[in-house]
Amino acid sequence: MMSAPTASQPAFDVAVVGAGVAGLATALGAAQLGLEVALVGPDARSFMPSEGAPFDARIYALAPSSVSLLERLKVWPRMTAGRVQVVARMRVFGDAGNELTFDAYQAALERLASIVEEGELARVLAAACSYAPGIARMRASFTRLQRDAEGARIDLDDGSAIGARLVVGADGARSALRAAAGINADEIPYRQTALVANFSCREPHQGVAFQWFCDEGVVALLPLPGDHVSLVWSAPESLATELRALEPVAFALRVTARTQAIVGDLTLRGDVQAFPLRVIRVDRLVEDRIALVGDAAHVVHPLAGQGLNLGLQDVSELLRVLAAREEFRDPGDIVLLRRYARVRAEAIGLMRFTTDGLARLFGTDDALVRRLRNAGLSIVDRLTPLKNALIRHAATR
Repeated sequence: MMSAPTASQPAFDVAVVGAGVAGLATALGAAQLGLEVALVGPDARSFMPSEGAPFDARIYALAPSSVSLLERLKVWPRMTAGRVQVVARMRVFGDAGNELTFDAYQAALERLASIVEEGELARVLAAACSYAPGIARMRASFTRLQRDAEGARIDLDDGSAIGARLVVGADGARSALRAAAGINADEIPYRQTALVANFSCREPHQGVAFQWFCDEGVVALLPLPGDHVSLVWSAPESLATELRALEPVAFALRVTARTQAIVGDLTLRGDVQAFPLRVIRVDRLVEDRIALVGDAAHVVHPLAGQGLNLGLQDVSELLRVLAAREEFRDPGDIVLLRRYARVRAEAIGLMRFTTDGLARLFGTDDALVRRLRNAGLSIVDRLTPLKNALIRHAATR
């Protein structure tokens, strides 16, 4: 009879806690590096299209850098082509009627972003993990962590245990692994709620994403395949409560009016979902034998649509560090993990500063600030080289 695994006798090179998009990508990438991987946690949520709800309400605008990672993992070609929408242009409106437009063609890029569904992305990643040699799948939940100089042991709620040299926390904003590792996280609520929903639209969206900064929050319409769009409305809590109480037809009329009928009349397809908005800052990304990625490492305001992109770049950098490690270092060596943390600190800090600053800038009622921010939109829109530089910078983050 085999003894239970211990931290000093790890059975795996890497244990990934969390089987969402970030966790699946981490496990797949680590296995493709030739590492022995344990993927721990319940399956990611799935979505089954229906006539009434043809698209998942949880959608992401993937930056070209995120698509590049998925291509390296060999899963991007497996996405169902008819469920991916290219964003060619983006129009941003201030509350004084001014506009800022970003155009992929003018910036010499193929696209600004690719709109994908969470369920579809998780599906292709999970399928790839199921066929990848070197990945052991454990669907029980994490309960306890032990570490020593040689490795880590994680206990699961089915009574089993796993030993690994490196444990990656990819278990979301409420990360149990992060807490067990003693990594502090500060949570600051925005007192806003994100309402997300999908609609069919009467007028073609032509692959354009729209965003409004107004006194009712930040409203975005993202293009979906065919005659569909996805709404993300970051609204003050009181307004969000009011909007959620509306009947489907009334809610669609309200959104049509708020978006100036820019794609014609809207018809709700599926449910309206709501998510309280907050920022989460962790005091460090790594600990002995531990690394955090995705929402376990950071949560930012969704107004720039960069949450998943930030998480996938965590994954990309962690995989790069693991691939470049010296032969004498095992995957959980703290020196190695600090390399990952140093590189990610700047990108995470910049994104947090940008999204938090924009959220507060466009959330103020101060008349002078409102005039200045609207003037800023107009000025940037006239500076084409600056706009193109901003687009190219965003594409590589």
